[in-house]
Amino acid sequence: MEMMKVETIAKEIIKPSSTTPNDLQTLQLSIYDHILPPVYTVAFLFYTKDDLISPEHSSQKLKTSLSETLTKFYPLAGRINGVTIDCNNEGAVFVDARVNNCPLSDFLRSPDFKTLQQLLPLDVIDDPYEAATTWPLVLVKATFFPCSGMAIGICITHKIADANSISTFIQSWAAMARGEAGEAVASPEFAAANFYPPANELFKFPVDENANKISKITKRFVFSASKLEELRTKATSADFVARPTRVESVTALLWKVIIEAASSNKNACDMKVLIQPSNLRPKIPALLRESLIGNIMFSSVVLSISQEEEVKIEKAVRDLRKKGDELQNVIKDEGGSSSSMIGSKLANLMLTNYSQLSYETHEPYTVSSWCKLPLYEASFGWGSPVWVVGNVAPMLDNVTMLIDSKDGQGIEAFVTLPEENMMSFEQNTELLAFASVNPSVLI
Repeated sequence: MEMMKVETIAKEIIKPSSTTPNDLQTLQLSIYDHILPPVYTVAFLFYTKDDLISPEHSSQKLKTSLSETLTKFYPLAGRINGVTIDCNNEGAVFVDARVNNCPLSDFLRSPDFKTLQQLLPLDVIDDPYEAATTWPLVLVKATFFPCSGMAIGICITHKIADANSISTFIQSWAAMARGEAGEAVASPEFAAANFYPPANELFKFPVDENANKISKITKRFVFSASKLEELRTKATSADFVARPTRVESVTALLWKVIIEAASSNKNACDMKVLIQPSNLRPKIPALLRESLIGNIMFSSVVLSISQEEEVKIEKAVRDLRKKGDELQNVIKDEGGSSSSMIGSKLANLMLTNYSQLSYETHEPYTVSSWCKLPLYEASFGWGSPVWVVGNVAPMLDNVTMLIDSKDGQGIEAFVTLPEENMMSFEQNTELLAFASVNPSVLI
């Protein structure tokens, strides 16, 4: 198959349909927002839409509804200024693109991750790392394929949007495009700094000097519903966890294979640690609404292992469950406390945990789950997506993203590792007993 060529047709700044009121001109970022790396949270949505709807009409519909959506999500049309956002109606970037040499069905037959990046709008800005901490906070690219396929690539700076936030934004935008904005979606709430303490410019989080210097690669591994059931059975044990969840089982297996793949790397650190961000909204529903925008996560080391040890899946599942229970207990102990008191306690706990890690001695890996987010429900008026991908861009070292398959039962894992580790990882027989490497997306 020849290389897919994506051609930019137009680039436009989309401003909110109404001006932001004076009393909402500044939004404070939280300490969690502040310490996150300067990248974008990104989603790709693929559609096979009706031939009768022209790309021009679809594009116009997306731009008009985006403008209306930015009025509700007004900070996303602003500019980051240190630890606050100037909600100044500067707008979002919208890119129109075409693929002329490859129908969508051909691309989805073997969706290459490098090619996938061409469907993001980050090529229209000079430095995405700088842009993610200044402007634009939102970029969108609508790419139209021959024979009526289309892809929407959406980037929102991670400084204000976790996976749940981008999902809320997409649901709201899609409802606006369908003309159902009022009844379909709750209004977004921008109050992350009322939960976690407000960010302080003097606070600096340690950074890894070697980050992004190693050549890395991202590959897709798909766990079907039936294989996941087999994996959950394998991860079950009378002594540990009677019935692991889908995410616990996949995380434990990936961790085992990641460690085995890294063992051949002689320059690796002694301790490997697995960090797992956890969405707090469903854990404290009385205080945190689903429509709360920001980084409302608790991130901690859930598994660690030294160079000589071997991972046992059942034990890894037990440790994951134990960490989840510990978090739940911290929240329960604060029962009756205000949102900001719980947020302060969790922030202190996170920072204390991270202060015990050092990039010289610890090698961090992250597995982040987008499972159960309703992204496959995002209909802009031409049906549900046939495929959805979630990640961050530019890519971060050693990060794995889990997302539901279209049937809601399987899981797709996008694994980013150093190239030398990936060669060993993707040939692991235990992994291949449960996962397929980049199978076709069925449409």
